[in-house]
Amino acid sequence: MQRGVGQDAPAPGERGVIVYQVLGLLVDVALFRRLRTRAAARGGTEGIEDLKVALRLVQGRPFDQLRRGGWGWLFEGGRLDHHMTCAVVDVAPVAATHGLQTGDLAGARAPAEIAFLAPPPEEIPTLDLAAVTARSGITTAAVRLLQTDICNRTDDPDLPPGDLSRGDLPGRIQRILDRHGWLDRKEAV
Repeated sequence: MQRGVGQDAPAPGERGVIVYQVLGLLVDVALFRRLRTRAAARGGTEGIEDLKVALRLVQGRPFDQLRRGGWGWLFEGGRLDHHMTCAVVDVAPVAATHGLQTGDLAGARAPAEIAFLAPPPEEIPTLDLAAVTARSGITTAAVRLLQTDICNRTDDPDLPPGDLSRGDLPGRIQRILDRHGWLDRKEAV
């Protein structure tokens, strides 16, 4: 690892100010991205293992514990926190689905829970967690999760159009719920 201080660092030439710069440092974000890229290149079970390793780097919502008013440089040129949240929500369902397909419920639950905790409430991580929970035989908990975090989210301004007060859900979400029939079961009452 190289360190650049003052005028010897590359950043002063780019920014016009003297800064302390660490070069060659591998941080979680960079490692997550590398593992995701390698997973795509490798494919199959080896790729899934790379995704699982990448997801183990995630501990809650990305960048949610930054010092208030600090770390502004981290978001220059884009919202890295949003990009990483999307990356987690993109990667986790692949690993969770693989676990469900191979009968590895623990291997499916871990990425589903990571994605469920990483973003603000989103439908796909919730559906993944409900699928793992239902497959584990805890249908009542799966139904409760769906009712609480998907069906009764009338206060969420980010949901796609639909009259949630009438019970309308976005079409894709409704099709998934219908296909599984979770809310049609006795536990849904």
